[in-house]
Amino acid sequence: MKVGAEVSKRFVANVFGTVAGFAGTVYFTQELGAPGLGVYAIFTSFQMAMATLVTFGLFSAVTKRVSEGENQAKHFTSGVLIVLVGTTLSAVAFAAAAPLVNGILDVEAALLVPLGVLSWSLMRLTGAFLEGKGRVALAGFLENGRYVVIVGIQTALLLAGHGVYALLWGLVLGQLTTFLVAYLGYARVIPAFPSTELVGDFLAFSKYTYVQSLGSQLFKQADYIVLGQLFGTGAAGLYKISFTLTEAAMLFSSALSNVSYPEFSRLEANDRTERIRELLAKSVTYAGLFAIPALGGGLVVGNDLLRVVYGVNAGVVSLGGLGVVGVGNLLIAVLALANLSNGYRSVLESYFLGTNRPRISALSSVVLIATYAVLVVPLAVAGGPIGLGVVTTVSFGGSCLFLWRKLDYRPAREVAKDIGSQLAATVAMMAVVAALYAVLGGVSGPLSLCLLLGVGGVAYFASLLVVNGRLRNDAWWVVRDLTGEMR
Repeated sequence: MKVGAEVSKRFVANVFGTVAGFAGTVYFTQELGAPGLGVYAIFTSFQMAMATLVTFGLFSAVTKRVSEGENQAKHFTSGVLIVLVGTTLSAVAFAAAAPLVNGILDVEAALLVPLGVLSWSLMRLTGAFLEGKGRVALAGFLENGRYVVIVGIQTALLLAGHGVYALLWGLVLGQLTTFLVAYLGYARVIPAFPSTELVGDFLAFSKYTYVQSLGSQLFKQADYIVLGQLFGTGAAGLYKISFTLTEAAMLFSSALSNVSYPEFSRLEANDRTERIRELLAKSVTYAGLFAIPALGGGLVVGNDLLRVVYGVNAGVVSLGGLGVVGVGNLLIAVLALANLSNGYRSVLESYFLGTNRPRISALSSVVLIATYAVLVVPLAVAGGPIGLGVVTTVSFGGSCLFLWRKLDYRPAREVAKDIGSQLAATVAMMAVVAALYAVLGGVSGPLSLCLLLGVGGVAYFASLLVVNGRLRNDAWWVVRDLTGEMR
């Protein structure tokens, strides 16, 4: 597998899905307002949190075991059995907790959550199977393509007058449709009932990835539930749209993680130590390629992005000696920093999982969960959405530091220089954007916002490629690989 080309294809798939989700978020915010979008965000969080709790880390386990090349159909069947048991447990739990859940959601939708758990879990299981088969880009296009399907169904139901329920039912039906396309069209695996010994081996690995999965969901899911409980659906909606903007920062690091995990596993099985070290170094180098400039851009035009794109006035906050700063500027910058920490963490987790050391990954998630649990209530109460973003940043940062200290091989100094180049290019970009912002007298509408973002992007990548020869050389080889595959 050509890792550079595969990462690029997975990245394109991630962009495709994010654009569809972004367009849907903008339209739904205009139609239902931030509170309506908050209901959808909290519902999705309930679905994802419960799915993570009841699927026992099976997706990483499926990818790992299938990538090893043996008993692939039986491992897939093990996953299906876990999904069915988990869905049953989630149905019982949400039936019992329906009054509480409906109170947080502000709509009667608790009993719809188990259907979301089932549809998402089956879809994700099929994607994990394809990733284990080495078809990472295909799995990415299917997984991210679901946003087009989901948004299409949601829009049709919304136009039919179903209100916020259009978003909830559209999510469930879109996930189910994506699963059917992925399974019937591409995976086509015929289930084979596994032996007790094989199920035991499967669970022995997945018990570690289970803890890792719990930790990875805090950033996207627990935040919305906490905000909905403490401040209502409006605050959750503001956090949702800010996160949607910063989610683009995770696209490349997410692609790196998706591609490198089965590749680490394949290389480890073949005892190719030097290739593993090379892949780790490249993965760490590029994990922050987009998250670092997103942090800088958010500090300059965060409030303007929310106002122009969503029509939301985030307001300002006084920071003492620093003066008055836009809430959107701070929130987007903090979430971008959290994304950056999570990107590095995901790459390091892929390394430990792929090289058959899931216990270290699990322990890093324990660090993450413990840090989050201690800080979430006091900082969320004190700082609202911004405080919650700080909690997430610190939690992921602590987990990432733990993983870094456990590495038996530290990437060479060139990696630090490459990351330094990204930071320097971001500072240059911020200076250019701030100067243009002053010349324009601020952002007056979509055209001036697009001009600022476009000039900033060009300034960042131009500075990066001019200053760093290694990154320039890597870009050249990736282009060559992609060009060769398209012939």
